[in-house]
Amino acid sequence: MVNAIKFPQFEVIKQYVRGHINSGRWPVGTRTPSENELSASFSVSRMTARRALQELAQEGLLTRAPGLGSFVAQPVPAKPSIELHNIVAIAQSKGAYSCQVLSLEQISADAELAALLGFEIDQPVYRARFLHFDGRKAIQWQEIYVNPKVAPAFLKQKFTRVVPDEYLEWIAPSGHVEYRVSAVLARSSQRRALGLMKDSQNACLQITRICTRGSMVASLSKLVHPASLYQLGTT
Repeated sequence: MVNAIKFPQFEVIKQYVRGHINSGRWPVGTRTPSENELSASFSVSRMTARRALQELAQEGLLTRAPGLGSFVAQPVPAKPSIELHNIVAIAQSKGAYSCQVLSLEQISADAELAALLGFEIDQPVYRARFLHFDGRKAIQWQEIYVNPKVAPAFLKQKFTRVVPDEYLEWIAPSGHVEYRVSAVLARSSQRRALGLMKDSQNACLQITRICTRGSMVASLSKLVHPASLYQLGTT
């Protein structure tokens, strides 16, 4: 069985703050909760809360003033973006795409997941895991959390030829999509699924994709790819 991905607590706090900013609930100039307030709300150390706020400041979402706190920053002009080459779309264009459903289930959101999705604790959420193929070669492992209010029939789909994300876009187009890219070492279950049997092949590219509609998170995906199969390009 593939284990659920654990999100570091500072990332949970960052997503909580991002959600309030992206939804417009915290406009430019709004003072965010303090390090002490965040550490109490999320039951983490002050150092963890500080790291979250510092990284958001480095990303340009916040400004920090000693003795005053952290404030929502004025958006900066867009910089050249990174183009994410979609290897699943490439497989589809060749007519070689297929998908293996690893699991489809309804779970109750724990505190960590609730903070990431903007849910209440124990609120129902759909969780699914997929393995995507180009011909016979596994090219992507995916775990996705879906808001049942956005896609109530999600768990009834077969997903043998239609990509789960395409289904979600078809029934509920996203208003905003956020991507985060990181290098990770594949866990043993992911390594087996992707056919990476040698230690030297454990390096993977992980893309976190968060889709929102208005102030509501529609879905959150973790996409894990063998690093050798993926390319990044600037636009």
